[in-house]
Amino acid sequence: MICSPQILSNSETSPQVASVRKTTVLDVMRRLLQPKNMMVSTPLDRTSAHCYIAIVNIIQGEVDPTQVHKSLQRIRERKLANFIPWGPASIQVALSKKSPYIQSAYRVSGLMLANHTNISSLFERTLKQYDKLRKREAFLEQFRKEDMFSDSLAELDDSREA
Repeated sequence: MICSPQILSNSETSPQVASVRKTTVLDVMRRLLQPKNMMVSTPLDRTSAHCYIAIVNIIQGEVDPTQVHKSLQRIRERKLANFIPWGPASIQVALSKKSPYIQSAYRVSGLMLANHTNISSLFERTLKQYDKLRKREAFLEQFRKEDMFSDSLAELDDSREA
C-alpha cells in the first residue's frame, strides 16, 4: 500500500500566527504519520499489529538537516511509527527546495510515501465485494461478450485467487 499524505504548514501568511509559533519539521513529519491525513482509508484494527514496511518523507522548504535528524529521533523515541521486525526501522527523508517559479505561502510542506501492512484489510474488503457480485452474477454480461470469456469465466476466478 502506498499512502501519501501531504501536509502544508502556513507560518508566513499572518504575522500573528508566525509570532505565536512556527511550524517545525517535527510538526510536519508527525502530521504525515496521522491516519486522518492518509489518502487510503483502511479500518483501524486494534487487535492486529499492522506496521510500516517502508516510509519516505519528502520535505520541501526552509529546512535545516539537523531539524530532520532531531525529528527522526523524537519519532523513534515516541514510537509514532511501528515497523516490520525483519526490516530496517527507519524513515527515509529527502529534502527539496521551493520552486522559484511557484509562489507558495507555506514555509514547510511534506509528502509521505509509505508501504503499510494494513492494505491487506482493503484487499479483503475488495474480495468480499467481488464474491457478492460473482454470486449474483452481476455485471458479467460485458465479460461474456469478449472472446476470452465466451466459454467460461474461470479466468476471473483464477484472478481472484492471485
